[in-house]
Amino acid sequence: MVLNSHDKLDFIGDVHGNAQKLVKLIDHLGYRNSGTGWSHPEGRQIVVLGDFINVGNDSKLVLQILFNMWCDKTAHIIIGNHEYYLALNFYHNGKTIFEEDGPLINDYKKLLTEFKNDSSLFEKYMEWIYKLPLYVETDKFRAVHAYWLNENLKTIAGYNNLLEIFASFETLKKKKSNDLKNAINETLTGKEILLYPSCKNKNTLKFRIKWWINMYGKLLPECIVIHKPVQCPGIIITPSLLPGFKLYDSSEKPIFFGHYWLQQIPYLIRKNICCLDFGAAKGGYLAAYRWDGEKVLADNKLVYV
Repeated sequence: MVLNSHDKLDFIGDVHGNAQKLVKLIDHLGYRNSGTGWSHPEGRQIVVLGDFINVGNDSKLVLQILFNMWCDKTAHIIIGNHEYYLALNFYHNGKTIFEEDGPLINDYKKLLTEFKNDSSLFEKYMEWIYKLPLYVETDKFRAVHAYWLNENLKTIAGYNNLLEIFASFETLKKKKSNDLKNAINETLTGKEILLYPSCKNKNTLKFRIKWWINMYGKLLPECIVIHKPVQCPGIIITPSLLPGFKLYDSSEKPIFFGHYWLQQIPYLIRKNICCLDFGAAKGGYLAAYRWDGEKVLADNKLVYV
């Protein structure tokens, strides 16, 4: 898939099976439906930042819209954790994922119900998802679902698609190497801080961090992403708690991502950092950033419905 040459891209956050908001957003961005697919009169393209399926009730229609736009070269699609784990389970288990006691029946129940009587169409979309990238980088921007770390992306870059990644897992398992899995997990679900158990707590505590802020010297509750009350130790973040972490510097090229379900009116995190997941399938906003090649991002280019 080739990006347009005139830097006219519309980055879109987590759709999560909400076709109504997707149609409303791309229409608001100026895309028009010819009857066979959506396109923009100025040749703009959308870049979907992953997690376009699941949670909502219309994953089937979302897949239809995005697949057709991808085929028409008006959309670039990046894998999110919801697509990745669905594809991984389908790769290993095939159509058994539709069974009542299948491995995904709880986490993907709405989606699997939509396709229960149309498994051939589901297979078609799975074959397509196998081809999609986990990130996009040009000389002007980066796009990823959850977390950008150069070392992780270098590990992933050796594979052309998900099929090659899945096929490699068995070989890597024999070598007792988890580097690829760890790189994918962080790229798709974010960087976590791990607090190891004490004599009173036998379970390892995991917290997803706000990797876009300088956390050192701050209290842990200030530095994690939470959506419901949790018991969180009031410790101060030090480098020893985050091995391998690197702050995304203000001099870096703009980065666009989703995943974090920020529960506010859409806003820019920093002038080169743009998160676009604002809970579209859970009563929040479906957000986009209208990018025209600028290095310094601006709040007034955020669009949301």
